Amino acid sequence: MTRDQLKRLFPNASRSVLEANGLVPNAQPERHQAPALGRPVQGKEESLRRTTVRFTFHRVRPLDPDNAAGSCKDLLDGLRHAALIPGDEPWRIRLETEQEKVQSYKQEKTVIEVIY
Repeated sequence: MTRDQLKRLFPNASRSVLEANGLVPNAQPERHQAPALGRPVQGKEESLRRTTVRFTFHRVRPLDPDNAAGSCKDLLDGLRHAALIPGDEPWRIRLETEQEKVQSYKQEKTVIEVIY
């Protein structure tokens, strides 16, 4: 791009901006393609470590397993929005649900453990 083209595109540009950008040649993107049958790049591949999120429900009347797992959705979203977990996708977390029967409604609670 020439200096005149830059001046037309950016009429209020300072002289230093025009000079700095006038030095950049018209670059075309370079495509670096590996040979089709080339050897794979050697190196150590790191896997993502999954965070374990465990919900323990203490209830007088335990929930069905599918209801217990479904009730975790809003809690997981809250953990994600609070940046306590990186995300709630299956490759980022391992979700565990457990239930314990308690004797009275005063003892009901939900315990959330995040294990990094």
